[in-house]
Amino acid sequence: MLNTVLILMFGILVLEDIVLKHIVTAVLKPVGQVTVIDNFFYLTYVENKGMAFGLLSGGRWLFILFTVIVLGVIFIFFVRSRTVYTPLVLKAAVILVAAGAVGNLIDRIRLGYVVDYLHFVFFGHSFAVFNFADILVTCGTALLCFYVIFGDRFKKKGNDKK
Repeated sequence: MLNTVLILMFGILVLEDIVLKHIVTAVLKPVGQVTVIDNFFYLTYVENKGMAFGLLSGGRWLFILFTVIVLGVIFIFFVRSRTVYTPLVLKAAVILVAAGAVGNLIDRIRLGYVVDYLHFVFFGHSFAVFNFADILVTCGTALLCFYVIFGDRFKKKGNDKK
C-alpha cells in the first residue's frame, strides 16, 4: 500500500512540474519576466541548456545519460526496498529526487533545454533562476542528508520487513 502511495506521489509531482512548465511557457515566454515582489521575487522565463546556474551549457546528452543512470539506481533501490526494511523518510527523499529528475529529463529530451522560471534577488544580487523540479531535487537531497545524519533514529524495531 505504501509503495502505491509513493508511486502516486511521484506521478502527481511529475505531472505538476509538466503543467507548471506548460503554463510558464504559454504565459511567461511572450513577456519574459513578471515582477511578483519588486527587488525580491520575479517570474522569469529562461531556457537553461546547462545544469544548475547554467553550468556545462550544451551538455544535454551528458545530463540525459547521468539522469537515466540515477533513475536506474533509484529503480533498483525501490525493488530492493520491497524485501528489506526501508524507512519512509528515505523512500520519500528518493521519490522527491526522482520526480524532479524526471521533470527536467522530460524537458531535456523534448525541448533540448530545461524551462526555469523562479527568480529571486537577494541584497541586489540575482540568484539562479530555477523551477519546481529543481525544488524537488533540492528538498529530496536535503531530506536524504537529514536521513544520513540522523538515520539511526529511524531504525525499525522488531522483525518487520516493511
